[in-house]
Amino acid sequence: MRQFFLNPVMIKELRGRMRGARAFVILSIYLGITSAITLLVYLAVAGASRTDLTAGRLIGQTIFWTVCTAALVCVCVITPALTAGAVAGEKERQTYDLLVTTLLSPWQIALGKLVSALAFALLLILAMVPLASLAFLFGGVSGTELVLAVLGLFVTAVLYATVGLFWSTVMRGTLGATVLAQGSIVLVLLGIPFIFLVTSAIFSTNDATRDLTNSPPFIYGFGALLFSHPFIALGYSEVLLKEGANPFYFNVPGQQNLVAPAPWLAYTVIASFLTLIFLLLSVRMLKPTQEEGAQKRKAQSTER
Repeated sequence: MRQFFLNPVMIKELRGRMRGARAFVILSIYLGITSAITLLVYLAVAGASRTDLTAGRLIGQTIFWTVCTAALVCVCVITPALTAGAVAGEKERQTYDLLVTTLLSPWQIALGKLVSALAFALLLILAMVPLASLAFLFGGVSGTELVLAVLGLFVTAVLYATVGLFWSTVMRGTLGATVLAQGSIVLVLLGIPFIFLVTSAIFSTNDATRDLTNSPPFIYGFGALLFSHPFIALGYSEVLLKEGANPFYFNVPGQQNLVAPAPWLAYTVIASFLTLIFLLLSVRMLKPTQEEGAQKRKAQSTER
């Protein structure tokens, strides 16, 4: 554990990231945008429900949803950009070969780069908590919802940070790694709802596939696909909690005696598995560029 906290790559990245004004500018812009959106939503909801005596719960829930949604969007955009240049930047500065030939193992290099980026992402998440806590002044939000929201944001940040780190090890430039990292995340965030809509449209008009869609393997498999989407998983978890469901499992709608894990729990398991996969791939890709060139030349000579 002591060696982990004394990781020279992590210490260097943390000092470099927090030393300049860039981190504080990003944090200020992030809080400014989130606060402005929250204020506008509060004014709109409070003005529309001025004569409602129970408007406090609605205002509290709306503020909580707004802050958490804005924070999740920022995490999806900022986190992969933080790690996309972690290794690709070393290649651009021509210091990559020096880094991988040190006594540090690929695991230490990858974890050092990853943890330094996650530390800043965690700062963004924790900065959101006071804004979300404003909802407790109006009511309608429980402590369980706040804990699950912070957990979902952290799990999403870890997953998308490893995605950015993976593309950073694959690409030779920061720009290309950033584009591919954010592009792949946008593809997943838009692709899963598109697949759901197309599949629902096909199966809803075909009576022959009704037995298939009602089978537990299809329900669990399709549910795993849906709950790998952070907005769907965390949003549906919020709906279930409002309905008084158990925080850890729920009864599948339209199915008798069919129980599934809570969306946030399924998302945490899926995201943890994908995080491990991308981290293993990133570690495997960490090798000197001269070695890559030698392997390519050897392969070309073998083909001849």
